[in-house]
Amino acid sequence: MDGWGALTMLIKRQEAAKNRKAVLKKALQEKKMSYLHVENKTEFGFPELSTVELKQLKNDIRKEIKKQRIKSIISSLILLISIISIVYFIFLFKK
Repeated sequence: MDGWGALTMLIKRQEAAKNRKAVLKKALQEKKMSYLHVENKTEFGFPELSTVELKQLKNDIRKEIKKQRIKSIISSLILLISIISIVYFIFLFKK
């Protein structure tokens, strides 16, 4: 092979690499576009609520969360008081 043959092989190899890169880039772009252009359907069919029903639902949810928060605070306080009392009695009877 003469000197020009190696040059043409190099050029062909570079073009092949360029074509592979273009094909890969196109495939990745199509995949990305398929993720972006999904129909705007929701997976769940939620009923449409009027404004009054929505406000009532929000108030019910807030009341439930408030109850759960109060229960959590009370249980945490009971646990804290019991731990403190156990530690106190341990030190009291240790002396």
